[in-house]
Amino acid sequence: MRKNLFFVITSLILASACTQKEGITISGNYDNPVEDQLVKIELIMNNELTVIDSFRLEPHGNYNRILKVAEPGFYRLNFYNRHVTNMILGDSDIQLVKDENDPRGGYKVSGSKDMDYIYALTALKQDFEKQSQTLNEEFMNARNSGDMQLLEDIRNRFMQMKATSDNQIKSAILKMDGSIAGILSTSFIDEENEFAFLDSLAQKYQKELPNSSYTNELVKKVEAYRKLAVGSPAPEISLPNPAGEIVSLSSFKGKYVMIDFWAAWCRPCRAENPNVVRMYQTYGGKGFEILGVSLDRQKESWVKAIAEDQLTWAQVSDLKYFESEAAQLYQINSIPATYLIGPDGTIIAKNLRGAELEAKLKEIFG
Repeated sequence: MRKNLFFVITSLILASACTQKEGITISGNYDNPVEDQLVKIELIMNNELTVIDSFRLEPHGNYNRILKVAEPGFYRLNFYNRHVTNMILGDSDIQLVKDENDPRGGYKVSGSKDMDYIYALTALKQDFEKQSQTLNEEFMNARNSGDMQLLEDIRNRFMQMKATSDNQIKSAILKMDGSIAGILSTSFIDEENEFAFLDSLAQKYQKELPNSSYTNELVKKVEAYRKLAVGSPAPEISLPNPAGEIVSLSSFKGKYVMIDFWAAWCRPCRAENPNVVRMYQTYGGKGFEILGVSLDRQKESWVKAIAEDQLTWAQVSDLKYFESEAAQLYQINSIPATYLIGPDGTIIAKNLRGAELEAKLKEIFG
């Protein structure tokens, strides 16, 4: 009897070993296969792409690929650089299906709880953007008609709508227990202005996924942001103005000062300048100053743009583009970018512009 029982148990163990999964299966069908070109599976890590596998599709576009992954990670399936589908690969097989809501004929992942989290947040963000577009049209019409009361109402509605959207997104992220989708979803929020949330999220994932490469990257990001977090002392800036005179950020202490990183060649910056001019005209005499930091390379272009846009506040630049000392100090990777500094020299807000900048200044100065 014991011998027979041992035989049954041994057989079950062997059968289990023989059927053990070799990896994750990625399957689907692509509409327009190219016979002599490869489809690539690329790992996304540290803002870099690494090709980890490549294969040719079957004649009718079918594919069934088994991939071994050391840990849950963020990947993408690249069809000839025509269609790219993001994927989170963990321990479940996935299938790519046609995305009926994509006018470009793209694909989405089916069978992945992690990607379902991402799709849900994408829908939330898209809904916010649609509402914002409608409000923006109302805002422009109200401005053109000079209806100040309506403008104020629209600003308040926007700020309430944004706060609601941000809270919905953060709440959804916190519910993604144990999924790296929660880490990847920080791209849906303003990471710098949501530092406290980002910090708490990093601590949460250090407990839930302590050995994940993505957790480690999140922790590094938080530590980098900590130096420039709201409430931290603003690093000193001392650069020459167009006349060659050194202007320092500390010379504005005692006032609210917005550091405005911009450039003559930056179209979004130039488009925002009329609004900044209007804010300076309204609050410049009430203790609000601006320190413009240009990332231009050529002095002539910089000075010309100052005159054309009628920027009457302090302007400085070392004409070193993104290698500027100030840009490096404030971790500026894109412009426009702003930091609002309080009278005590601490950072109180980041990347305010448009209606958000106006609302913040009104909150401060009334």
